Amino acid sequence: MYDKRTLIIAGAVVVLALGVAAFFLLRGGAAAPEMSEAERMRSNRLQLARGYYQSDEYQRALDIIDQLLIADSEDAEARELKEAVLLARREQQRRIAEEEAERRRQLEAELAARPDDARLRELQAQQAEAERRAREAEQRIARQLDEQRRADEQRRQAEDEARRRAEEERLARLSAEEREREQRIQRLLTEGDEFLARRNYREARHAFGEVLEISLQDGTATDRYHAKALARTGRAIYEQNPGDAESRRQAIQYSNRAIQRDRELWEPHFTLGRIYHDTELFDDAIASFRSAARLNPDDASVFFALGNAQFRARQFRDARQSYEAAVRIDPYYENAYHNLGITNLQLGDNTRALEAFRFAAQTHPRDARAHYRIGSILLDQGDVSRAVPALQRAVELDPSTAIYHSRLATAHFRQERFNDAERHFARADELQPNNATNNYNLALVRLDLGRIDLAFRDIQRAIELNSDRPEYYYALGQIQEKRGNITEAIQAHTAAISRNREYVRAMVELGRILDQQKMHDQALDFLLAAHRLEPNSVEVNNNLGNVYLNKELFNDSITHYRRAIQQRPNDTLMRYNLALAYIGSRRFAEAQDALNEVIKIDTTYWAAYQKLGEVLIAREQQDDARRILRQLLDRNPQYTARAEVEALLAGL
Repeated sequence: MYDKRTLIIAGAVVVLALGVAAFFLLRGGAAAPEMSEAERMRSNRLQLARGYYQSDEYQRALDIIDQLLIADSEDAEARELKEAVLLARREQQRRIAEEEAERRRQLEAELAARPDDARLRELQAQQAEAERRAREAEQRIARQLDEQRRADEQRRQAEDEARRRAEEERLARLSAEEREREQRIQRLLTEGDEFLARRNYREARHAFGEVLEISLQDGTATDRYHAKALARTGRAIYEQNPGDAESRRQAIQYSNRAIQRDRELWEPHFTLGRIYHDTELFDDAIASFRSAARLNPDDASVFFALGNAQFRARQFRDARQSYEAAVRIDPYYENAYHNLGITNLQLGDNTRALEAFRFAAQTHPRDARAHYRIGSILLDQGDVSRAVPALQRAVELDPSTAIYHSRLATAHFRQERFNDAERHFARADELQPNNATNNYNLALVRLDLGRIDLAFRDIQRAIELNSDRPEYYYALGQIQEKRGNITEAIQAHTAAISRNREYVRAMVELGRILDQQKMHDQALDFLLAAHRLEPNSVEVNNNLGNVYLNKELFNDSITHYRRAIQQRPNDTLMRYNLALAYIGSRRFAEAQDALNEVIKIDTTYWAAYQKLGEVLIAREQQDDARRILRQLLDRNPQYTARAEVEALLAGL
């Protein structure tokens, strides 16, 4: 009988390591002009930071670079070096985590292969040490992320302070009247932003409209302020009614006017990107978000939005780079690690996906989605023992999401913890009562628990919800057979095959049932069809062997049993049936060998002893037959066919 434990898994659908490019350029040409003291100090600091970088002392390098950026936030060389250092540090962190994980896997494998006590204790100690080092590595990564966040925040604060002082100095040089007009513009922009934050779009547009009515003597300053007012008016119009075509048209118009007034302003590009993304014009959205990112490279939300547009456009590698940029800027950005993990799944990189979701769980421990994704990846990798705690955590944090219960139930099912599996599948069914998959999975669990009537109810419900799935009818056939409804079981398996003409499992089950009903020719039709599809299948060949044995076509039976045994050499029932086929064809020597193999594999296979005794008698080896039969009765005095064995012994 085919293994019926095949659940349908419902579902969706890092350490951020971009390749570190060569950082240093060879410089040649004419002699460099003499540097000022400030330039020499900057050069020395850059050289020192590079030295730390090349020595893998990344935090020291970052500390020096941040000092340079505080002094000059536009220092392109320092920014480039910082980017390289951050990428190298993340690669180092990823490598350390992978090495620790691999060390744990190797230790576990060695534990399983070397169970002697002394070695076991040694390996357990090594495993504990590896786990301690892994925890320390995770804690170190968390500290480094926090240090990076604080350093970036300090740099941004210093930049803001420098800009504020420069603005104060510029305003001080203006006439009193001009200064008053400009300060009024700034107040109106601030008020408009506050109204926007409170979603008071009417008042926000009014404030920005007043800005547009004020002109300054400095035409460049006027353009700059008016561009901000136009951009934020466009944003307000869009956010007030994003689903309205006319609102989108006006928002696009205001955003384009803002760009015309100030081509260095990032906000209108961002609004255009949002509009194009929501209307599924993904190429236009990507272009707009790229412009926003170029003009505002320190804003994680811009790169996050760019990644979303690239993901929707199925540009998964580009999306990964954008999400990595978002978390590099803001290691605590709520959804960036999650989307990064999803993107890595799309790229088939489960290792980096798992790392991304682990960072998501680390930075936001109460994010149920991250724990769910961690558990799902581990479950798909066959690491059920580690999958269960992650999925349990997802359920604890969000007990109202059906898929979390369903995946946890699947993990329990694989552990053969059927009661736990039933409980969570039942909860998933309560949360999604019209989900056919939940009902199907629940039916399988209850079939294993022997709760046949409940299993029958569940599979009927699954078929009501989706009558096209052949595996549902296959499960119905198994359940009907357990209920003693053989005719209905045959009908169910036939229905499964009618929905999938290559459904070998159903063909095998139908052939087995027909063979048990002594409908050997009909059974043979289905099993030969299965054999044409899967000629090396153990189940197909074993059941063909059974049918041919029952039809007394012994040579055909032997052929298929031997083919099945090649793939499953320790299956005692198949070897015993092979011996019966040899006996039927009067090939007693081969039958003797087959029965000896059965006893070697399972010394309590009592029927094999009796049959071996009969074969030895047929071969006129009475002494060996007497020894085997007496051994049977001595070792199993309660043998059910004792009277037959005693009769054989009396005739020797």
